[in-house]
Amino acid sequence: MRIKSFTARSVSEAMNMVRLELGDDAIILSTQNLPSGEAQITAALEQKEEAPRVTLTEDDWARDWANEWDSDWKEPSARVAPKPTAQVSQAAAPRILRKESRPNFGNAAGTASPVTGKMNGQANGSQPKPAKPAPTKTAPQEEIRVTPKMDLLVQAMAYHGIPTLLAERICRTALSVDTDDPTMALAASLDKHFNYSPSFSRRNTPLMLVGPPGVGKTMTIAKMAASARMSDRKVHVISTDTSKAGAIAQLKSFTDILGLKLWIAENPDNLADIISRSEMKDGSHILIDTGGINSYDQNEIKDLARYILAARAEIIAVLAAGTDSAEMSDTAEKFATIGARRLLVTRLDTTRRYGGIFTAADNANLSFSYASVSSSVATGLHTINPVNLARLILRDPTLSDIGNEFDKAKR
Repeated sequence: MRIKSFTARSVSEAMNMVRLELGDDAIILSTQNLPSGEAQITAALEQKEEAPRVTLTEDDWARDWANEWDSDWKEPSARVAPKPTAQVSQAAAPRILRKESRPNFGNAAGTASPVTGKMNGQANGSQPKPAKPAPTKTAPQEEIRVTPKMDLLVQAMAYHGIPTLLAERICRTALSVDTDDPTMALAASLDKHFNYSPSFSRRNTPLMLVGPPGVGKTMTIAKMAASARMSDRKVHVISTDTSKAGAIAQLKSFTDILGLKLWIAENPDNLADIISRSEMKDGSHILIDTGGINSYDQNEIKDLARYILAARAEIIAVLAAGTDSAEMSDTAEKFATIGARRLLVTRLDTTRRYGGIFTAADNANLSFSYASVSSSVATGLHTINPVNLARLILRDPTLSDIGNEFDKAKR
């Protein structure tokens, strides 16, 4: 299957590009609006026969590396090449990209066999077989030089499970940055391909956290409230999570310690009434905790939308790191359809593969905001920026203290 992305000023122009290059049999995999205002369509074309293998050129290095991740990336780096035989064709040779050049499998017609010394097709006592047409020779292309920076970036993309097309964009930009520091090169690339908005909501504009069950929304609200209190900023806390047993009691235990009143909204009308009260107009931050939502249940999505409209709130999608990349992306897109514009990531300390957070932010066009790197309320939240994301991708996964890579959120 051939997969390619097409970018144009509009969806119709991108569709025309798909038809011109891939034809009417192309399958549309995804469409999205880029931050630049352009439209991007990813399409695929089923190929009945595998395209002939060609020598790798600089333009397609990233795609070919990515195609090998599922197998070669997880195998030992020291591989022994199979012994050449007269019956192995170039098309059947294993597709392995390493720092050394590939072995040349198979013999051209009419050359001597390395085993018998006889000409191919002329075994003792047999009639010579009709000679096959000699393959058309093409000018050899120089193998690209795999630099240490390229090797590090590609392996990191594979380790974290970042999807092929996204990883290729990130790596290409990073390798074009004029620096020998892989972290800074990757940070520059992440700064280009993702958006960042690490700040609390505007005062008097409620901030509502939404997300699936169990991702840590209540704990995140507690961390935000604690941070505000320690910075001598006023804050009000509201919970709409009346269906989950113990959810109100858990949050109230935190607000009691902080000396805050916990407001309970049992329905959207009740929430609108609470926010309209004069005591909520004192310039305080208003934080709203919500119950876990099944993003595939349209009724639950509609109920959540009613709370959002009643509060006129700014929405932050809360997702836990370590979730399957495709599921995380689908969930993020669901919350983006009801107004989420920012992404807050939890449980960075309990996982070591972060491909899902990049997939979710990219596909749902969400801005990175905060990260939770500890279950402790006192630890607070940490801001997400291109540099600490680059450190996160390139760090040794065996190390602990993930919070050392992030700056403490102060606003």
